[in-house]
Amino acid sequence: MSDATDPNPKSTSPPWARLVFLQIPMAISAASLIAAIAVTLGRPLEPAWYLAAFLGTWCVYLRDSAASCDAEDRISQPGRAALFRSSAFLRTTLPGFTAVAGLATLAWIRPTTPTTILLVGVGLLGLLHAFSVGGRTTPASGGPSPLQSRLAIAKSPMVSIAWAAAAVSLPVLEGRGPEISTATWIEAAMLGLPLIAILLGDSLLLDLRDRDADAQFHLRTLAVRLRPRTVHVVVGGLLLLAAAGFALGSVVGEPVISELALGIPAVLGLATAWTAWPILRNREASLAMAVMSWRFLAAISCLILA
Repeated sequence: MSDATDPNPKSTSPPWARLVFLQIPMAISAASLIAAIAVTLGRPLEPAWYLAAFLGTWCVYLRDSAASCDAEDRISQPGRAALFRSSAFLRTTLPGFTAVAGLATLAWIRPTTPTTILLVGVGLLGLLHAFSVGGRTTPASGGPSPLQSRLAIAKSPMVSIAWAAAAVSLPVLEGRGPEISTATWIEAAMLGLPLIAILLGDSLLLDLRDRDADAQFHLRTLAVRLRPRTVHVVVGGLLLLAAAGFALGSVVGEPVISELALGIPAVLGLATAWTAWPILRNREASLAMAVMSWRFLAAISCLILA
C-alpha cells in the first residue's frame, strides 16, 4: 500500500453505509435486475442463478474497489477507500472467496456452452477496468498507457453493455419456458436496448461523481471529456430514449407482462436520482444507493404484477 497520507485513514461511516461500500447492495441489484427481466419475459430461473449473479457481481465490484482504494477512490469515494485500505482481507481474501464460491455455484448449475461463453465474456469486461487502474497510487505516478486511455473512454458503454447482455441473455438461455426461438430473442432485444440506455445513464452519473479524481489520475472517461452540464443533458436524453424504448416494446412486443412494469419504475427511479444530484453528490453511500435503486424498484414492480 502507499505510504502517502490517507485523507480518511479509518472509516467512521455508519453500518448501513459500510454495507454499501462493501458492494453488497450492488450485487443484490444485479440479481434483482435479472429477476425483473426473467419475470417480464416469462422465463423464470432456478434460484441458484440468482446466487451466481450475486457472487459474480460481488467479486467483480470487490476487485474494482480494491484496485482503486489506493488511487482515485481516495479522492472521490474516501469512505469506501478507507474501508478497503484498512483491511487486507477485503482487498484480497474476500474477492478470492467470492470468486471461488461463484465458480462452485456455476459448477453445480452446469450452464450450457453458450451461457458459459456469455459469462466468461461479461466477467472479463467487468474485470478489465479494475485491473487497468492498479499500480498508480498518486496522480504523479505516471499517466495511463494508451490501452488504459482507450479503456477509460469506453468504460461506461462497456459496463452498460455487459450488464444488459447478462441480464437479458441469462433468462433466455437458462430460463424455464418454451423452446428458444427467433421471437424470443426479438423480445429480449426489445427489452435490452432501452436497458442499455438506462444503464449508461446510471454509469455516467457515477462517473460524474468520480470526474475530478479520474482527471487527476489521467483517466479520461466520458465524464472527464465532457462538461458536467453536458453529462447531465446526455443522462436526460438517455432517460427519454429508455422511456420511449420501453413504451415501444409494450406496444409491439408480447412479453408475459408489459415492459412498462419494468420500464416505468426503472426510468422514474433513475430520474429521481438524477434530479436529486445536487443534494446527493457529496453523500457517498446515499448517492450510490439512489443511483442503483431503480433495479430494486423494477424487480418489485415485476414480481407484484407477475
